[in-house]
Amino acid sequence: MVSDRVNEFLRGDFSRSKYVQQARELVPVLRERAREQWKHPMVFKETIADLQACGFFQMLQPRRWGGGETTPIESFEVACVLGEGDPSVAWVLGVVGIHAYHLAFFDDRAQQEVWGQDTSTLISSPYAPGTAKRVDGGFVLNGRWAFSSGGDHCAWTFLGANVEGEENTRVATSASMAQYTFLLPRSDYEIVPNWNVHGLRATGSNDVIVKDAFVPTHRTLMWGQ
Repeated sequence: MVSDRVNEFLRGDFSRSKYVQQARELVPVLRERAREQWKHPMVFKETIADLQACGFFQMLQPRRWGGGETTPIESFEVACVLGEGDPSVAWVLGVVGIHAYHLAFFDDRAQQEVWGQDTSTLISSPYAPGTAKRVDGGFVLNGRWAFSSGGDHCAWTFLGANVEGEENTRVATSASMAQYTFLLPRSDYEIVPNWNVHGLRATGSNDVIVKDAFVPTHRTLMWGQ
């Protein structure tokens, strides 16, 4: 089991990690694509396909959903290795990949909605706090969120928000980030292509706009639950 190799990983020995080995084999490919990749504000679809074929996005995903249930140490090493080929690719993997771990804490209905038909479905973010309103059966979300890395390749997104009238709760005041995380399908938000930078250009970290999106309770999670 992967957990049996934690001590090896802590010592920097990833020789038995198939994921790390695959990442090293992919580095020359990423380097070859890097010059052309820099001209585009999103990671190439063929590169995303390569990452999917290696199971990198599913490293922290539950086994019941086809994931590897590996350790964060191993996933971090994979991202570091890929960064030798293209930092933008490593960034997108690191950001998007961690969301499979987060979804595993959500209600099973939410997991079914995302992975029920396709276990390779990806989720973007950001968690920066916006504002939500509590209504019957869930919440209504409005606002604009910045830096949604890799969002063009994702069918769902996580968005952070505080709930109107509940800003003084213990969780809201003690947390350094949004009180809740909201899970929305691609049909409920708009990606604004405004990522025009030099460094990490291919991460496609665009803005996300949400207008009056209803989010049922089972697709929300409070930090600390």
